[in-house]
Amino acid sequence: MVEHNPYIHPEFLSETKYCDLESYEVKKQALRLKASNDIDTAINIFNWVRDDVKYAFDYWNIKASETIQKMCGMCANKANLQISLLRAAGIPAGYGVLRIKKEALKVIAYEEIFAKTLDSTIHVYCRVFLNDQWISADATVDKELFEVAYINVPGWEYGNWNGRDHFKMSKKYILEDLGMLANIDEFMDIPPRFLNDDILKSANKHIEDLRLKKIFSAAI
Repeated sequence: MVEHNPYIHPEFLSETKYCDLESYEVKKQALRLKASNDIDTAINIFNWVRDDVKYAFDYWNIKASETIQKMCGMCANKANLQISLLRAAGIPAGYGVLRIKKEALKVIAYEEIFAKTLDSTIHVYCRVFLNDQWISADATVDKELFEVAYINVPGWEYGNWNGRDHFKMSKKYILEDLGMLANIDEFMDIPPRFLNDDILKSANKHIEDLRLKKIFSAAI
């Protein structure tokens, strides 16, 4: 693991099985989001992954190019896509890994998923190397979901990321910071403990119902 190391190993710019930055979909989107400097490019990528790629429960073993096609994903899917886009743009990026309390999922999780989730679970987010330092840039929760589920939950914030300060989950939910990895393919290959297509369908129907409630409330 690497923590605040000024020396950037080539792995933090490399393609992996799931971080398929050489795919047509990733290269095309990275080009669309590229700005005149690395900070603005990283901000563009953060904003797009956070708000355009909607949060949804999914399996871990999803390639970045597949997440672009789906335009949705959970923490590991969105972080993997964000990291792929950054690397495709020539910006070093890695996978921050936290052990968190499952309460972080309570307001969005279908009851079966919440009940089966261990009291401590893993959260994956993006870390990016800018201005000679590793910066947290957690793009998990999109604006729409924040407004329907997390806006009144203590410790959750939504705001603009400036590419210089850390944007990370509240310490209230963090049990342990497990550091950073350049490649999490072996973890993404582990079969899900309890997820299946039926549970995912019910879980994402629950999230869509939350989103629709917000839209309906705004319309009346």
